[in-house]
Amino acid sequence: MNPCNLNQLGIDRDTPWAVGHFNIHNQEFIRAVVKAAEKERSPAILAVGMMSIKYMGLEPLITSCQVISKETEVPVAIHLDHARDLEIVEQALDLGINSVMFDGSALSYEENVTKTTKVVQMAHERGATAEGEIGIVPHGTDQVKDSDMTDPARAVEFAERTGVDFLAVSLGSVHGMKSAEASLNQDLLKTLHQQIPVPLVLHGASGVVDDHIAAAVANGIRKINVNTGLKVVLKNDLTRCFRDSPDSDLLQDFEGGMEAITTEVASKMRLFGSSGKG
Repeated sequence: MNPCNLNQLGIDRDTPWAVGHFNIHNQEFIRAVVKAAEKERSPAILAVGMMSIKYMGLEPLITSCQVISKETEVPVAIHLDHARDLEIVEQALDLGINSVMFDGSALSYEENVTKTTKVVQMAHERGATAEGEIGIVPHGTDQVKDSDMTDPARAVEFAERTGVDFLAVSLGSVHGMKSAEASLNQDLLKTLHQQIPVPLVLHGASGVVDDHIAAAVANGIRKINVNTGLKVVLKNDLTRCFRDSPDSDLLQDFEGGMEAITTEVASKMRLFGSSGKG
């Protein structure tokens, strides 16, 4: 079964839980996420992002995800995150990736529709799923403006015209936050869930307080992206280890860091309600 596409993870628009999308950057991250999925009996998404591709390479990352995901019986999907050009989407699909996300949020609406539609066609021809984005989820210290948040009428039109399988929406989260401080517009989410015919995706979840994550799942979010929070966990654990045990073997340090990631991912899976669904 593994690896599989997003539609094979057991979620749909009306399931009362969400699947976790966890950005991976090397084999340590991959194994840590898969270990958490096995521990929680939860589906999981191994997400390959642009910074990680620059760091390690597209083919090595996808191949590592494919090999490791085949070692487990829980459903695992491999997903290309925040692609902004069609060439890398095609390369990832040719390498056998199961799901792709095209980020056209910085484009004009019509160009976003046109390019996302092309990505959907490319993905579906290969049996993969496709995610698009409508609205803007800013980065770092940028504040979310009302104009950034997803307009329901435009989102419905976007989903219908592009044929996306999943739709990322802007509700108040921010990419790259290293602590959980943001809240979400739950009323907007309820409206979007009522009107949009496909499952909704939350980006920037590392910066959102747990209560709002739980409410977002109850109100219609079905895929939740976690990236920065896992980097922070690993960095903190390695920093502590290097400080407290300077003579330890580096591989032992990495094992401890992987366990810290596994613990954090498992906690997220319980928060998202996906534990026991794999």
